Amino acid sequence: MANNENQKPALVDWVKEHGTDLAAYGGLLFCIIFFTITTSMAGSSIWSQAKIRTLMSDVIVTALMSVGAVFIYSLGNMDISIGKQIGLYSTIMVLLGNATGSLILPVILCLVIAVIIGAVNGASGEVLHMYSVISSVVFMMILSGVSTIIYSTIGTRNIVLHTVDTSMLKSPVIMVAALALETAIITYFFNFTKYGKYAKAIGANKTAAEQSGINVVKYKVIPYIFLACTLVVASLFQMGYTGAASDSTGTGFEMNVMVALILGGMPLNGGMNSKVSCAVIGAFTFALFDVGLPIIGVPTKMTFMVKACIFLVVVLITCRKKNGVLPR
Repeated sequence: MANNENQKPALVDWVKEHGTDLAAYGGLLFCIIFFTITTSMAGSSIWSQAKIRTLMSDVIVTALMSVGAVFIYSLGNMDISIGKQIGLYSTIMVLLGNATGSLILPVILCLVIAVIIGAVNGASGEVLHMYSVISSVVFMMILSGVSTIIYSTIGTRNIVLHTVDTSMLKSPVIMVAALALETAIITYFFNFTKYGKYAKAIGANKTAAEQSGINVVKYKVIPYIFLACTLVVASLFQMGYTGAASDSTGTGFEMNVMVALILGGMPLNGGMNSKVSCAVIGAFTFALFDVGLPIIGVPTKMTFMVKACIFLVVVLITCRKKNGVLPR
């Protein structure tokens, strides 16, 4: 009897400790079962070849962005400029790809721009003593203006890449391989190096991290540089899948990342409970909603409402804290 009584508190403690993970994995499993049944009843299975390709295209871009964003969300920060960065990098890849017949130069240029933006976003909060999100809002506005100028100059709202074959980027196998490789790299740096450990320490308690000798500016900049690299990779697949770019490319992607991380169980206040797996689980859950809801008859406009409601419910249930529920 004594053993049973001891086991019950231990089980309760384990469930409390891993409750967020259980909810995230349980949510993904529920979505798989729910959409498998409902889409089959609707006469168009979500697991058909065409739907799987659509699902993978949704998953890959959201997951690639989210995996990189884990680093900055572990700080308790967020980046509002993600969507506009994706739009700019996709546009550069198409324009320079058509001009040079190759994607090598455009990708390198995008990496340089992304690293500069990431470094400024990461450092400005500490150097200027303001919330880091403010600098990302500034960049969002700047990049939006740059995009408007570019498309006004070329006289069209949509440009097509016609000199480079992007069929490889549309392959589900290549998509999965790219996501697996990026996840493995980010997981290594996040879990087994000081870059990830210091980022989580800063997110948990910045004052304590400073007093422990951690260079807060340096170890806030590095996570943004990791994100910068993953955004360029995500832009490559976004542009490659569509074979084009437009002035609306990337719109709302920053919210997609936030929703995916929330659905994956990521604590938006950052800290030691941050995990790369949250990004992957959340991205798959988000993509299932994105593809599955229209199949079962939910109007496209209403899907945004459904996802918004789910987002709010999950935030209120899993991410409550004394100082609020949003990142700094």
